[in-house]
Amino acid sequence: MNDDRLVPLRRNADDPIHRDAEKHDHDEGMSPMDPPDAYSPPTLAESVPYEEMHPFLRELRDEHEGFVRELDTFDELLTKMLEVGIDRPTYEAMHSFFGVVDSQVIPHNRREERVLFPLLAARLLEHGEHSRGSTKTTAVDVLERDHLQVIQHSAVILNFFGIASHIPDPTSRGVVLETAIQQGKALVEMLRLHIFREDHLVFSLAHRYLSTEELDRMRSQL
Repeated sequence: MNDDRLVPLRRNADDPIHRDAEKHDHDEGMSPMDPPDAYSPPTLAESVPYEEMHPFLRELRDEHEGFVRELDTFDELLTKMLEVGIDRPTYEAMHSFFGVVDSQVIPHNRREERVLFPLLAARLLEHGEHSRGSTKTTAVDVLERDHLQVIQHSAVILNFFGIASHIPDPTSRGVVLETAIQQGKALVEMLRLHIFREDHLVFSLAHRYLSTEELDRMRSQL
């Protein structure tokens, strides 16, 4: 299998979620050449436990749990496709996953963008929770970028599968299918990291910087 066809997930060097890592670059055991794992940033110790979060934030996290189960199933499906190829049941299962993305994941993301993100972004800027470049970006900017990439990646993957279904040559069809599958794997990892960022980092910032009354109002809007 040619891994060169896999589009890597690039983390923004100016990612404000990981900005604290820069503060610790010269701490014992850490260096710019050995950055912290994406799932173990230095700020994780400040994560607010699920039980202590406002109900609105817990509800968003609860929705994530369903998405994670769908991701696990889709990841297993992609692995099966790599091993044994694609048939009608796997093709239908693949379309079922993207149906969930369209009917559940994207509406969930839009609710976050409409209800939670605007005020949270303002508070993060007020409290200095932003990048240190000339253009101040916050964790909200990172999440909104992720939301857009989910839509873009999904469209690309579906297009690859559609193109493959119309290629008569088995070798060429196999190349396109493998590319589609690897793009699917990239989408799975993107969504897993995105959900981790929200659950353990960004929602903790929302809990810290938004009042109970403000979160109550957000919850009532949904």
